[in-house]
Amino acid sequence: MMDLKPIYNTGTITFVESPEKVTLKKIDSTFIKDPEGIIPNGIYKVFKHEKSKQKFLLIFMSIILLGLIIWISLLSTILLKKIHWFWFIPTIIAFILSSWKLTSVFLDTRHLSQSIKMYRESLLAGSRLTPPFISGLYIKLYKSQARQNWIVIAFLFYGTIFTLLFWWLKDVNWWIFTFKDWIKSLTKNPELVGFFLITILIVTLIMHIYFTVYRKKRIIDIQSFFGNEVISQTEIDEIVRNKNKIYRRAFFISILIVLVFPFIGWIIYKKVIKK
Repeated sequence: MMDLKPIYNTGTITFVESPEKVTLKKIDSTFIKDPEGIIPNGIYKVFKHEKSKQKFLLIFMSIILLGLIIWISLLSTILLKKIHWFWFIPTIIAFILSSWKLTSVFLDTRHLSQSIKMYRESLLAGSRLTPPFISGLYIKLYKSQARQNWIVIAFLFYGTIFTLLFWWLKDVNWWIFTFKDWIKSLTKNPELVGFFLITILIVTLIMHIYFTVYRKKRIIDIQSFFGNEVISQTEIDEIVRNKNKIYRRAFFISILIVLVFPFIGWIIYKKVIKK
């Protein structure tokens, strides 16, 4: 509130600042500021958030990769005589995927730094267009969510089937298939492995919910600062619809290959044997 006295009047004029304006100032003061003072605070918050995320992923994936290297060394030297060679397979797969992810994050980090630099230069030149990085990130978040949904659906579906089969077959020897002996050769405590598999499924579901909410928050942040300048909702809906169609088709084809066709083959084989 501010009181001013006119020159030719003894009265007092009072200026009252609206609550909306005060609230806006408080929100703006919480924004992370660009060190060079060029990028607006709200927009720089999106960039800073991505930089923090990329930095965390670089550190995290480096630790995972280092741990896998140590584990592979132990497997090949000390533990090879004590455990089955089968456990090399998931370890090698995890190593390859972690190496690919670390390389991808490193390239994304470089791209982000270049995008921030180019956006500062465009602002200094008088341009107010949405940075290409933001548009790409906005679309990428929707694509990532669609991909994550179907990966989790497939993982939970096949993981549940595998866990149920493992729990059932750990005590079964049927015909020429000595499942009980095979499982015993892989692990001395099948029950513990079963509980471990169930834990993985539960943790996967919880992490899926967390990352869905987290990704939604990032989308809302971009929308609040750039509005419809990024890309229209119609285009986003079309992109998500096409992605879902591709992943849904791949999922049902995998069911045909992994479950339906083998089951049909087994029925045909039984009929041929009976004849």
